[in-house]
Amino acid sequence: MLLKKMMISLLVLSATVLVGCATKNPPQGLEANVMQADMVFTNGKIYTVDASNSWAEAIAIKGDKIVYVGSNEGAAPYVGKSTQAVDLAGKLMLPGFVEGHFHTTTQGIILHGPDLQTDSMEDMLAKLKAYADENPELNFINGWGVRPNTYGPGEPTAAMLDAVIPDRPVYLWQVDGHSAWVNTKAMEMAGLNKDTPDTVPGVSYFERDKEGNPTGYIVEVPAQVQIFKHFVTINDAYIREGMATWFPEYTKAGITAVHDFGWAGVDQDTAIGILKDFEQDGTLTIRVYGSFYWNDASIDPVPIAKKMRDENQTGLVQVSALKINMDGDDDKYSTLLVDGYADDPKASPPPVIPFDVINDAAVRADKEKLNLICHCFGDMAVRKFLDAVELAKNSNPEWQRRAVASHAILVHPDDYPRFKALDATYDTTGQWMALDPYTGVITPQRIGEERMQRLFPIKAILEAGGNVSLGSDFPAASYVADFRPLNAITQAVTRQMLGEPDMPILGGEQMRLTVAQAIRANTYGAAYGIGKEQLLGSLETGKLADLIVLDQNLFEIDPHEIYKAKVLLTIMDGKVRYRDGI
Repeated sequence: MLLKKMMISLLVLSATVLVGCATKNPPQGLEANVMQADMVFTNGKIYTVDASNSWAEAIAIKGDKIVYVGSNEGAAPYVGKSTQAVDLAGKLMLPGFVEGHFHTTTQGIILHGPDLQTDSMEDMLAKLKAYADENPELNFINGWGVRPNTYGPGEPTAAMLDAVIPDRPVYLWQVDGHSAWVNTKAMEMAGLNKDTPDTVPGVSYFERDKEGNPTGYIVEVPAQVQIFKHFVTINDAYIREGMATWFPEYTKAGITAVHDFGWAGVDQDTAIGILKDFEQDGTLTIRVYGSFYWNDASIDPVPIAKKMRDENQTGLVQVSALKINMDGDDDKYSTLLVDGYADDPKASPPPVIPFDVINDAAVRADKEKLNLICHCFGDMAVRKFLDAVELAKNSNPEWQRRAVASHAILVHPDDYPRFKALDATYDTTGQWMALDPYTGVITPQRIGEERMQRLFPIKAILEAGGNVSLGSDFPAASYVADFRPLNAITQAVTRQMLGEPDMPILGGEQMRLTVAQAIRANTYGAAYGIGKEQLLGSLETGKLADLIVLDQNLFEIDPHEIYKAKVLLTIMDGKVRYRDGI
């Protein structure tokens, strides 16, 4: 009887091994059991970004899933009469890029009018005037991308805009998306004057002169939207117009999924409805994992976020998180810093939402299994967010929670190991990791040289065992609004501006990521922060068929040249979304 039981066990074990082989690299004799794939790629250099960082030669796709990853020989049985076979001829294949911090509807509000990204005030005003002159029929002049270094130090005034456009209202979005600049005509038409109360005193407000008159500079989203809505009806048509042209650009850049950090300035149901309409008509070519953007302490965000999550769990548009807006930017002294400001020790900005209110909402949101994500610019903001995550973790039953502290340009070294301990993700922007005219001029004034040496500590947190992610925050930025992951990867690896290999390295060479680390941060690391790493972020059997092919091998070229590589093919959900020469 014992011998019989042993024989049965061996037979079961053998059958299990054979079934497992059939899904990976089927041996001779099992070809008849292998499905016919829709697409099979061979002769590639396929960097899978799996747990072992393994490489493969071939990959097969059936429907929206990857059904095989391995050798050319093992892929052969998946090729049938209707299979599209593609010879990669040694080209590099990667998982589709996953953006760790994005805003899919914000561009529908902000990206109207001219792109004013330049380092020269004279050039910026000339672009603005040219646009106004070319469009005399416009009753309202809108523009975006104004860099704070063009008028810094200090803030711009309405008079500067009056000099070029005095007779029509002008509203310009600063490149960070957290400030705006208007002319006198706009203030008059919006009723903005000395008697207008600040929208959120101390947090979102109107910059004023010594007499209390608004100067034309507006700080943070609530006050920005308050004025903007006097000139624009932020409805479906306006947002759609601003969004539709960008999806092909994202796909061309190799983006297949984004972690959306909030639909600011628009009704949440409207934003989701627009995205789902784009999905229905085929315009939406990326996966969108959204959140409820909370920046108003008077609103209880938990029931809203829960409702959004419960109603959006299928398709390309899903919701899973509560996004907390903790602080502002360092140029406006609204960043929360552990050791204060080097150039103004008396500056003591309040959080956007009081800490006790944040803690209460964090615990309740976590209890509902909502992920917590945060705009945390300074190291005090990061610490307070991690405190809230820890409080929630200690207050509620264990579950697969995914917290993300984003931006986090500065993290106190004492908090590096907390990312691993709390299973939290450190997300930041590769495009910002250089001594550009903002980070190299304004930030050193605010925090001093010692803290500059540990700016964007993505390498240190990775070495401390934490998960790290790259996200562009497009269309917002500190200096350049740029959504292209290859640009982010280049600067995360070099810590220098694109095309500037001789400039000083931000924080020194020890702060640089390897090419493999940067790719993982913009694929698997971001997918992990969303909580979708079982489906996205690596090329493995059973995962969703999101992948890209590049014209150059990023591991073999000068890291400073990575941004020059071109995406030749983008597949999302098993469908070709972009193709150029392959």
